Amino acid sequence: MASLAAQLRGSCRCGRNQYAIQVPSTSTDLAQVIFNSDINHRLSSASPLSAFIRVPLLWYHSEVFPFFPDETRSTIRRLYNHPTEHHTQRSFCGYCGTPLSYWSEEPPSEAEYIQLTLGSLLTEDLHSLQDLGLLPSDTEQDEMEVIPTTRAEPSRELIGHDTTSIPWFDDLISGSRLGNMHTTRGVQRSRDGTGWVEFEITEWTADDDNGAGEGEAYASESSMSTTGKRKRGGADDDDVGMSTSSTA
Repeated sequence: MASLAAQLRGSCRCGRNQYAIQVPSTSTDLAQVIFNSDINHRLSSASPLSAFIRVPLLWYHSEVFPFFPDETRSTIRRLYNHPTEHHTQRSFCGYCGTPLSYWSEEPPSEAEYIQLTLGSLLTEDLHSLQDLGLLPSDTEQDEMEVIPTTRAEPSRELIGHDTTSIPWFDDLISGSRLGNMHTTRGVQRSRDGTGWVEFEITEWTADDDNGAGEGEAYASESSMSTTGKRKRGGADDDDVGMSTSSTA
């Protein structure tokens, strides 16, 4: 059995669909990262740019994890092909809706490959794409050092996603209009420690003065409604003012 250069893992958002890509150390050149703006991909993913990792079918292994007794493989891993794309097949999670893969038999040689959505890969394995040489060479200038993790043997257990950023993707959009977007992620825990909330805030920095003004106005409104609550005294004062003006 050939040694593996890497094992890339992925899943849908809810975790019912799990897959692994076993990349042989002697054939890493057969893997390819693809960014596609084709209209069919755009409509299917509801995104202006679709990102995939294209690998031979023999490298791809998938499994489903039912959460309840009435869930079956066909309800968990749903397949779809548009009438105008009868030669293709797209898979997605039947419960959380995560797009997972794209397969086509046109041209016939393409039937030996499958394209997995890049966003469904685990974050730590997205980092590995750079080590495998599947990304543009200019991303090798990343200042952040990614420490390789120890990969465990394949096992039948649920896996999940974390929310850290991907340095090579940040560099990819840097300098473009998309580079004006800044994302903040964090976790807030309740005082008693029994619950927590994960949040993600994406901010857009406009280039013109009007955009900056709108941003300041939005920030002002956001600061006023951060808690989503009003003090009872303030509400009563407003009611009194309204009643006074109406009687006058």
